[in-house]
Amino acid sequence: MDTQFLLVFIIGLLTINLLFVGVYIVLVLKEVRNSIVKLNEILETANQLTRSLASPVITAAGTLEAFMQGIKAVQTLKARKNKGKLT
Repeated sequence: MDTQFLLVFIIGLLTINLLFVGVYIVLVLKEVRNSIVKLNEILETANQLTRSLASPVITAAGTLEAFMQGIKAVQTLKARKNKGKLT
């Protein structure tokens, strides 16, 4: 009879222990989920920031390229004009 009581007591303790471990795992997983959500928000903000910074840089690069093409066009016209005068 003492052996059965001891086994029931140990099974009860193990059951309570597993219950606490299960609750703790659920709480840890909730914290992990919250951390992932916050990390996702940070990454989304960084993505928006890089997009907003890239747009003016691309526009400035396009403007500079257009300006350089204009200078080349003027130089080409001058070279043709000077070539026409020499002959």
